[in-house]
This record gives sequence, C-alpha cells and structure tokens, in this order.
Amino acid sequence: MTSLTPNQRRVFDVLLKADASLGAYAILKKTGFRGATQVYRALERLVDLGLARKLESLNAYIAVSAESQSTPSAFAICDHCGHIHEVVEAQEIKQLHECLAQLNFKVERTVVEFHGACSMCSDHSHEAKESPTYTKLKQG
Repeated sequence: MTSLTPNQRRVFDVLLKADASLGAYAILKKTGFRGATQVYRALERLVDLGLARKLESLNAYIAVSAESQSTPSAFAICDHCGHIHEVVEAQEIKQLHECLAQLNFKVERTVVEFHGACSMCSDHSHEAKESPTYTKLKQG
C-alpha cells in the first residue's frame, strides 16, 4: 500500500472501522482533529489513491475493497435502511470506460450510485429506519 501520512492513516482507519458511510464532520469527531481542513485533505488524498470513494448523493465517504481500488465500482444504496453494497467488476462500467477511451475522453473518476430497496427492505417492507450498514458485493 502507498505510504500514508499520519493524518491520512487516521482518517483511513476511521473509514475502515465504520459500518456505514461517514460525512467529513463525523470523521472529524472520530479523529479528534482540530479542523475539518485536515479531514478534507486526507479524504481527497485517499480518494486519489483509490482507497476511499465519495458517495456523491450522500455527501459521505467509505473505504473500498482492495479489488475495487484499481477498477471502477458502483454502489447500491438502500433508501430505507441505508445499507450500501459495493458492486465490484461490473462489466458494463468497464465497457463504458472503454467507449469513452475510444472517444479520447480521459475519465478522472467514476461515481455510479443506485438508489432503491435492498432485499431485506423489499421483502419486509418496514417503516422504521435502521442503522446504515456497508458490505462489499462482488459481481462478475
């Protein structure tokens, strides 16, 4: 793994231990840094290194699996319970990147998010919002 600064390591460790996506201010509380600037700089570097992804629709961050660090991934986000599945190796995303490369378009980052209901929520339509969770799902 790439060498991380102490601040980057602290932020990354918080993301690794989290069972949900975290906003910058939640990370700030967990790290004990004095200001949000330290968190944002660390997050920016972790995203650049492929160690974390920003979920744009949630304005939150997650650590990603080792498999998806070098490949585009997508996220299925349950709007009922907040559960997040990381979809790794989605062939369609790879194909889209190939099409864009043929157009001489350089993709700098990919954000693919799907919102809906997870299997638990669609099977047991319940009203109460549960604590969000995060799992990694490999799709081939």
